[in-house]
Amino acid sequence: MPRITEERREARRQQILDAARACMLEQGLEAMSMEMIIARSGLSTGAVYRYFKGKDAIIEAAITTAAQEIGAAVAPILAGPAPGPPSELVGRLLAAWVSYSRSGVGAAAGIDRMPAALHGWSYAQTDPELKAALRAGLQGFRELCVPVIKQWQTDGVVAASADPDAVAQLILSIWLGFVAQRSLTGDADVQAHADALAALTTAQPPFGQHTSSTQTAETGTTGP
Repeated sequence: MPRITEERREARRQQILDAARACMLEQGLEAMSMEMIIARSGLSTGAVYRYFKGKDAIIEAAITTAAQEIGAAVAPILAGPAPGPPSELVGRLLAAWVSYSRSGVGAAAGIDRMPAALHGWSYAQTDPELKAALRAGLQGFRELCVPVIKQWQTDGVVAASADPDAVAQLILSIWLGFVAQRSLTGDADVQAHADALAALTTAQPPFGQHTSSTQTAETGTTGP
């Protein structure tokens, strides 16, 4: 009997994980069973158990693998020599996640896997090791954002007084918020987010409309 190559082994593993993600989206974590995963994978019971000991092991692998793959997809964007303005960078980051979510195989082919992230985040809250792994990955994302933000400050795109770590937190919140909104409403759009962020970061108040603090500073008064 010919030996299975490492590539084939990894492909089967991914096949099982995507079968689990499909079941997760259809049935939820609690109702999902090993029998369902095995059936959706198209593999034999013995084949599935050669890769994973049980349902919990599959769920943990599905979550950690997805986090690693998404991280690998966005790392080149954040490390690139020309990140572009904030709206462009955020648009590319969101597009990378959408692309990943649609790249499922086997049972997950043609399925938007993004909502599975919500199940994963919830599951991780009761698993200290998994929670720590996800936290480390998200902190790593923010750390990758910091050099980009500092470059924006050098280029005059972001205020020099801004805390790069705080801006990185905001970018992560937009990224995660997009996933939550798209999963819950189904209509969160990458280009709409990019365009809205561009409008927020470039628009100026109409001439003659100032905040009360600006008017106070200009007139030197503190009251009527």
